[in-house]
Amino acid sequence: MKLWQKASLVCGAVLLTVVAACSSILLAYARNSILDLAETQTAEKQRVLSTSFAEMTNYYLLDSDPAPVRDSLVRYCFERLGDATSVLMRGDRVISTHLDVSPAEYLPGQALADGLQVLPVRHGEDRLLIAANQVLAGGETYDIYTVRDVSGVYRSVRTMTAAFVLISLAGTVLGAFLITLLMGRGARPMGELAAAARRIAGGDYGFRADVSGRDETGALAADFNTMAAAVQTRIDELEATARRQELFIGGVTHEFKTPLASMLLHTQLLRSANMSAEEADRSLARIEDQCRWLEKLTQTLLKLLTLRQDVSLQEIPAAELVAQVQSSAGPLLQSRGVTLRTNCDGSVVLADPVLMRSLLVNLVDNAAKSYDPGTAEPTVWLTARDGSFEVLDQGRGIPPEALDHIFEPFYMADKSRSKKQGGSGLGLALVRAIADAHGAKLEVTSAPGQGTAIRVLLKLQDDYNKLIDSPPDPVPE
Repeated sequence: MKLWQKASLVCGAVLLTVVAACSSILLAYARNSILDLAETQTAEKQRVLSTSFAEMTNYYLLDSDPAPVRDSLVRYCFERLGDATSVLMRGDRVISTHLDVSPAEYLPGQALADGLQVLPVRHGEDRLLIAANQVLAGGETYDIYTVRDVSGVYRSVRTMTAAFVLISLAGTVLGAFLITLLMGRGARPMGELAAAARRIAGGDYGFRADVSGRDETGALAADFNTMAAAVQTRIDELEATARRQELFIGGVTHEFKTPLASMLLHTQLLRSANMSAEEADRSLARIEDQCRWLEKLTQTLLKLLTLRQDVSLQEIPAAELVAQVQSSAGPLLQSRGVTLRTNCDGSVVLADPVLMRSLLVNLVDNAAKSYDPGTAEPTVWLTARDGSFEVLDQGRGIPPEALDHIFEPFYMADKSRSKKQGGSGLGLALVRAIADAHGAKLEVTSAPGQGTAIRVLLKLQDDYNKLIDSPPDPVPE
């Protein structure tokens, strides 16, 4: 049984209980009110009859009247004032009655000594209401009874009870139907959420639940969609990571294949061929060169793989970083016939000195490789100003379609030239990783045949001091 069906049954049971309890209370109240009204009316009629009878008989009777005359006058006065429901008795003697029932059986004269009495009784199939009291008239005590048939009142109460029961049952059935209908409709969004969950579990990660309404169900649907979006984002990230890893492994395999093949070839030559000492020395030098290249490539890969966001930031003058880059890359560029020119201001940046030096050396080395052989006076400019570093060249430039990919591992816009110049496609990927670790921004401007400018935007130490000295305004309460 579904949850909304269980809830409908519980609500129906509660509704039935409440309706039954309320109906019982209302019926009891209505029955008592009707019977109380009948008793009040009968008692009032009895009181008026008794008072009028006493006054009338005391007016007509004389002490000198003989007994037969007194009895006649008493009967006359009672019949003038009473009706078919009235009974007059003196002791055990019935003086006037039109009924076939003796009320003295239910209320004997000795029970009337305490005043007016009202008693409901059952006489055969009839329900009677008897009101009685004693009256002193002409020196005699008389018992006066009013007998009212209230069978119709009880029939009205039974009819009203039956009507109440029917109305209560109809109301309960209608209420249970409406509860079931509303519960089913209210549970529909939950069913839609369950269906959405099954679709997402089946692999349709882009599916979203229909958010309607501003109640708790709508809020749950919105939260469900948020969760599904987070799951999809995470899955996309995992898929992207898997693709990058696959590309990375493929790139590593490809990069290692060339030097390993060269080393294997020269090793076979050394073992199998009769070579002169000079030729053997060249083969060994080639093997040593390939080994050094593999070592450099492995270190670069490890650095790219192990770099994390929690770098050690230090205050370092931009001029000191520029001088370190000049010392590291200057001789290498000079051996290639490329000139490195530097310019810097007195700004201080927060950076990891080793990583930032590696970033700038990679940019300078990449800029030096952009020149074609035979270019007149190839030059690379390194500029530090206001917390940013710029590496500029006037080499071959980068095609527009390649600008969005140059920081990807193993991506090379011109693979043939890069291979000839010893490129592996990892330098700019390492630049991106280091920049991300510093929270820095990279900007690239390039045009084919006109050169390339890459800017690294870092925060100045003064900017951090301003943030510390001038905290943001408190949020108003």
